[in-house]
Amino acid sequence: MPRVRRTAAVTSVAVAAVLTAAACTSDGNAGPAPRTGADGGPALLGTVDLDAAVGEDAQLLDLAATPGGDPVALLGDGGTRAWLVAVGSGEDGPTATTLLELPAVGDDAGLTVLADGSFLVANTSPTTGYQLLTVPPDGRATVTALGLRPERAATALSSDGRTLHVALTLPDAGPAQLIAVDLFSGVVSRTAPVVPEGTVTALATRPDGGLAALVDSGGRALLATYGADLRPVGGPVDLAPDAPVGVPAGLDVTADGTVVATVHVSDGRRLGRLVTVVDGAVATSVELDGVGDSALDVVLSPDGGSAWVPQADLSYPAELIAVDLAAGQRVSAVSLCAGAGVLGDVAPLDGDAGLVVTGSCVDGDGPQATAFLVG
Repeated sequence: MPRVRRTAAVTSVAVAAVLTAAACTSDGNAGPAPRTGADGGPALLGTVDLDAAVGEDAQLLDLAATPGGDPVALLGDGGTRAWLVAVGSGEDGPTATTLLELPAVGDDAGLTVLADGSFLVANTSPTTGYQLLTVPPDGRATVTALGLRPERAATALSSDGRTLHVALTLPDAGPAQLIAVDLFSGVVSRTAPVVPEGTVTALATRPDGGLAALVDSGGRALLATYGADLRPVGGPVDLAPDAPVGVPAGLDVTADGTVVATVHVSDGRRLGRLVTVVDGAVATSVELDGVGDSALDVVLSPDGGSAWVPQADLSYPAELIAVDLAAGQRVSAVSLCAGAGVLGDVAPLDGDAGLVVTGSCVDGDGPQATAFLVG
């Protein structure tokens, strides 16, 4: 079995190109309740340079919530090395601590932290194709190879932590596939085609054990629902039927089964929309302006009443906004950069202590992989 190597935090190096960040699913991880800053709302607690934790130029690949702990970021150098970096809040402000160094992972790598503290990295290896790299805290890794080379992948962990659901878009233009992998045995337990046809951009587990999937189908953003057997439940829901285009982005599901999704709804991606779906129909829709440089990731408050979404565009401020889902309107915004920025993923800190947002401010110092702490 391959081993991964523990490393220590070292000096900072600036990123050579503007940070790009992909949306990921939060699989129902609850964000914080609203905080009280100086203006009566949440506030930016500080930032931390993630490059400093690994000592060289790094690409931010994913950010994952940790059960009973602080979020962990997955970074790679685009070639031979990757790192897991814990992001938290210390006595002197935000901290970034390198936990493990990993073998090289693909640019499509997605990170999940399991209940026992193990790290699960799903990615396309240049040599073996799509694989699941499971790394326990002691660093001794195991690999489950699926033998496929997808063009796009999305994952969601079952509520019992036993099964990883994977949606793979294949390069031969055939139907995308839903795959259930038993993490204990490393065996594929079930497969099914994605219905309707299209590219699954995000996947989340529903309270009944089924799945919710965002599907990019011919320029339409569709929500598809599946049972635990991966068979479709009901028909797909167009999340932005009145928009000229629909590009699905972020996805989360509340404890009562309400689906909360984000979508880009203009050709230039400047316009976005946050949508809730209840009982197979769109319930609320909130317009988001100036989101072209945001992955539009979304995290829910513990009570499921509000959602947090990072938004950014070159002509707009980089912010983390909170949306009241019942009222269908913004209730607060936290400025993350003095000017423009590029924003990616969002995940909760341990103990309802706040949120971590990943991205980069666009300024004279050059872009750096940054974690923003909000509380």
